[in-house]
Amino acid sequence: MMVPDDEAQPRRLRLPLWAYRGALVFLAVTIVAPIVYVIIFYNVMARAATADRLAAENKLLQAGQVKMHELEQSLLQTRQLVASISNMAGLDSAVTSSLYNIAPPKQMTALAHPPTIKRTQPLSSVFPEGLPVAGWISRGYNETPGRRHEGIDLAIPEGTPVLATGAGTVLTAGTDDIFGEMVVVQNNDSIKTIYGHNSKLLVKAGDTILAGKEIALSGNTGKSTAPHLHYEIRINDKPVNPLTNFIYEVNTQ
Repeated sequence: MMVPDDEAQPRRLRLPLWAYRGALVFLAVTIVAPIVYVIIFYNVMARAATADRLAAENKLLQAGQVKMHELEQSLLQTRQLVASISNMAGLDSAVTSSLYNIAPPKQMTALAHPPTIKRTQPLSSVFPEGLPVAGWISRGYNETPGRRHEGIDLAIPEGTPVLATGAGTVLTAGTDDIFGEMVVVQNNDSIKTIYGHNSKLLVKAGDTILAGKEIALSGNTGKSTAPHLHYEIRINDKPVNPLTNFIYEVNTQ
């Protein structure tokens, strides 16, 4: 209603209900639309920043992979050089590998073969002699705190026969959380030999065996990253170095 200042008649203007509703909708859209736009814009910008960060991280990873490949190639060349020098000097390539704490790669198998083992004691001897398999020493015995390793690891193909290094009685033949399929031989009252990470056991607890008997097939069971045999010698339950405490004769020919 419009009322003039003079004595003229007041004027009335009536709007339909849909006009009021349309005006309210227009006001709501005018206020809400900018808010929605700001929210959407913020989300888009946040995702763009995340994408840029992921792209930068991906570039760093790619650069790291290139450097890792270069290091692997350098290590391979070093291994081949060590093997070649060992062969020319007539050194035991298995022992040389253990000094460098590395195992020769597959490409080197045609250049340098693992040594074969020969026994000098009778098969009935309880004293461990030689090694249970003719493989590369990928990790040696170590008493250093934090890097302790109570035996030696011999890198060999899965399924290689594992031979007892001394006569005795099978104390344990079963599954261990760490060593997987494991055999423990009680050689005498004080000496034990341990063979771990096998794929199949060929003896059972209580069996009496001679040195040289096949007791298992090598594998990659337990906490293991590649096929190998873990071999230990224990005297009065204390580990000793298998390469220095007992006879270790090899034939590299």
